[in-house]
Amino acid sequence: MKHAFIFGTTIFLSTQRTLTVNDDDKNTEFLKILSFYNERKNNESLVLNIDANISTLDGRPLSIVSNTVADRPDIRLVITKSRIKVYQTGQEEPVLDVYQFDEHEYAGLSSHILNEIHAQNPDRVLTIKGNFKVGNTHFLIENEKMFVDTNGYANGVVNAHHGIILSPANHDFN
Repeated sequence: MKHAFIFGTTIFLSTQRTLTVNDDDKNTEFLKILSFYNERKNNESLVLNIDANISTLDGRPLSIVSNTVADRPDIRLVITKSRIKVYQTGQEEPVLDVYQFDEHEYAGLSSHILNEIHAQNPDRVLTIKGNFKVGNTHFLIENEKMFVDTNGYANGVVNAHHGIILSPANHDFN
């Protein structure tokens, strides 16, 4: 099963459900999709379910285990069947936003992303947005751009055969 992860205008296609950052040759898994939204599995709906290990911009660790936050009363989760938004008190924009697209929503995506979805036919398509840290690496992911520290990424297509490994260094993701 191949999954598509969209960061800004860059699409990563992978058989794996984890996102990793590589900083100074150290890999740190920071997001794992435990289950995708699935309306008809054994007549029982599954919701999008994640684990995440990130930090808010103030450097405080934020751990989400199966859509639950512990020890952070300043963090609020807004969960629907296909979306998880993580908010910090006093902030209007989510720290992390993971959204699983419905097939009917693909038409609104950038043409190069839509072309890859049609060509590679992934089982699930998700978009990841947010403003957070993993270790010392800062992620800023919006509709049109992704920054990993100061390196910006846009309009890319990556077949991530070894999983999605993002890096603040300006080199290939694989």
